[in-house]
Amino acid sequence: MTDDLILSFPVLKNGSGDFLENVSYVVEATQAQNRKLYITHTLKGKSFIFQLIKAKKAKFSVTLFYKDNAERQNFVCEDFDYDDDANEITTEQKIDIDFQYAPEITPNIVIFEDIEITVDNSSGLSDFWNSAKFTIPIYARIAHYSKLKFTSGDVSSLMWKDMDKDYSNGVIKTVVDVNKGTGEQPIKIICAKDVYDELDKGFSSAETAMRQSIVTQILCAVYAYMYQIKDEETDGNIHDGLLMHMENVKEQTGQDWKDDDFNPSFAATTMMPYVIEVSNEEDN
Repeated sequence: MTDDLILSFPVLKNGSGDFLENVSYVVEATQAQNRKLYITHTLKGKSFIFQLIKAKKAKFSVTLFYKDNAERQNFVCEDFDYDDDANEITTEQKIDIDFQYAPEITPNIVIFEDIEITVDNSSGLSDFWNSAKFTIPIYARIAHYSKLKFTSGDVSSLMWKDMDKDYSNGVIKTVVDVNKGTGEQPIKIICAKDVYDELDKGFSSAETAMRQSIVTQILCAVYAYMYQIKDEETDGNIHDGLLMHMENVKEQTGQDWKDDDFNPSFAATTMMPYVIEVSNEEDN
């Protein structure tokens, strides 16, 4: 084997031994009610990737893959902010949601010209690449992040509603399907028209006491169901977003749905308190 024989080039990703521990690539994503995806890329640590992005020879991007028809879409981010003192680059992408079902979304950092790299102290590479030289071809992906999962645990992303005209005013039925897949909503609300119309104004942005009390009742039913199945063999089969929401409940209320003393009513009213307006009358 000759000294100049290089089998590949380094790629920054989870579990890779290519880069030093202080070099990282993290992506966060949220889905807004305005039908947009907001995807934030953050690259930390001194590395040759940092320098390539600053020189606009590499760019942040996301790939959308639609399994049903094998179509791919690529969205490249042209703008970014960087902090040389902190060795950090950040950028946010806004992508219109014009698809009917959730695609696989994979963030990347992509090279946009052929690049030759000589490893030095600023490369950010581990000793595996000590004194190496390598060539990265145009359009190669030099960093990967895991497929994005929209599992914020936000109530509005977990519920969907359906009207039953035979229900009398105020009647609500909550059905939880923990086996729903990523991108699907595991909490089904079957309700009377008056409840449906009130919830139509939004789950998470409830501004009235009526809407908040409805959502509180729904959450109480959901939490009671989760408590009921806590001892069943459900590991790996529960909806990601629902699990994230239950983790949020634990963090915000101290109530763990897997504990025997879990109180669904207390957890629900803590997460979404009833609003009771009290009018104070001045003494005459």
